[in-house]
Amino acid sequence: MTGEGGSEVDHATYLDAKRALDDRSLNRDVLDAFGAALPADPTVLEVGAGTATMVERLVEWGVVDGGRWVAVDAHEAALAAGRDRLGDRVGDVAMTYRVADAFEFAAEAAEAGERFDAVVGCAFFDVVDAAPAVDALSAVAPVAYAPITYDGETTLAPADPADDAVLAAYHRHMRDRRPGGPDGAEALADAAAETVTSGPSAWRIEPPYSPGDRTVLAHLLDTIESAVGEVGYDASDWAARRRAAMAADELAYRAANRDLLVRF
Repeated sequence: MTGEGGSEVDHATYLDAKRALDDRSLNRDVLDAFGAALPADPTVLEVGAGTATMVERLVEWGVVDGGRWVAVDAHEAALAAGRDRLGDRVGDVAMTYRVADAFEFAAEAAEAGERFDAVVGCAFFDVVDAAPAVDALSAVAPVAYAPITYDGETTLAPADPADDAVLAAYHRHMRDRRPGGPDGAEALADAAAETVTSGPSAWRIEPPYSPGDRTVLAHLLDTIESAVGEVGYDASDWAARRRAAMAADELAYRAANRDLLVRF
């Protein structure tokens, strides 16, 4: 991916850049419910763990203070960045890192008789098909905490005449060209046996931008432009106007997300 000015931004850098955005977006009521559902010293499986910022956050916030955390991600470089930063322990939580497809890992764990107290998937359940994901993960855990799950709406301000067409094409790309879709939160709630609790966790990026927010916003504009191009919509002029607004510290971005705690 490229950042502002065309500079290369790797996946791990993007994930680290969005940590503060996730911090302020997470729904604390749902997070508290997740913490209350965990036993002492839990064994947690995190799918799509990225650079392992979630376990770091939960230890810092006092949600988890012991046990074992298994971080699984298919992106080797991202997971390696997390392992290099955190090592084999985060506070009193023992860390294990596995480069693997989340569902293949779950199938292998189930076959070996391994169980977890919970699954965590941040910004994960909207990029996979919810029903197969629930089937795979329910074999190894009873509950899942699914924060920052896209909930079907993106807005930018000030308005641009092409916004509606671009964002409609963006959602079409989500439906047609990748697993999951723009209704990821609803799909997970429908696939799970029970939604224990849920609440909004919108991403909001507004000027003046922090360096991390600027990196994330640049990546999001790149992502939208690239995605709509794959469904035949040329958004280059729109993207140029949006990048100019960002460079002038005039662009605001909001994505509706939902945090869910579900029982399989």
